[in-house]
Amino acid sequence: MQSDNFPKILREILKYRRKIRILKALQKINISPNMKVLDIGCGPDGRSFEDFIPNTWQITGVDIRDKVDIKHTHPNFQFQKADASDLSNFKDLQFDLVVSIGMLEHITNMTIFNKIVNNIHRLAKQHIIIVPWKYAFIEPHYGVPFFPLFPDKLKIFVIKFFNLSNHRSYLISDPYYLQDNFMWLSNKEYKKYFPNSNIFVSQTFDTIAIIKKYSP
Repeated sequence: MQSDNFPKILREILKYRRKIRILKALQKINISPNMKVLDIGCGPDGRSFEDFIPNTWQITGVDIRDKVDIKHTHPNFQFQKADASDLSNFKDLQFDLVVSIGMLEHITNMTIFNKIVNNIHRLAKQHIIIVPWKYAFIEPHYGVPFFPLFPDKLKIFVIKFFNLSNHRSYLISDPYYLQDNFMWLSNKEYKKYFPNSNIFVSQTFDTIAIIKKYSP
């Protein structure tokens, strides 16, 4: 959802929710003063992660967006345009931590999905992945209770009728827009791809955190 268009008080609430979600996840890994972090699918700004971490951390963000669209303000942030399924320019275990916030639910091609998962495992001994899940109390993209459990036809009807997230036009021009861009999995299903990770439901019950801690 386009939170920039929300009233200020709601934007502050959303910011607080993102902050406590990240801080809670960071409590479950090993951290150090100069962490090297790879943010896969970093997005245009740092609202989901970089705004809430120490300035001493070294962050490499990758995304398919052009560099001109990236507006992160973290002092040690650098950007590389890249497809998350091909991160061969990075070495095995190059980073202390891989994070991915709100990206995997948009990868519906399972061949690409598996490549991204393999990269997450390859590039660091720790990871934090935060995604909306199948049983989200309030689905964060559309703001509807238990939306992922709706039949596809009902999802499409509700989005069109209320023009949720201004996606009505997308569905009118492409009837398969939802199926091609969203995949809501359960924690049990994610466990198949991250078998050595712990999975936690966020305090707001809209996302799950898939966390692997490195124990030296």
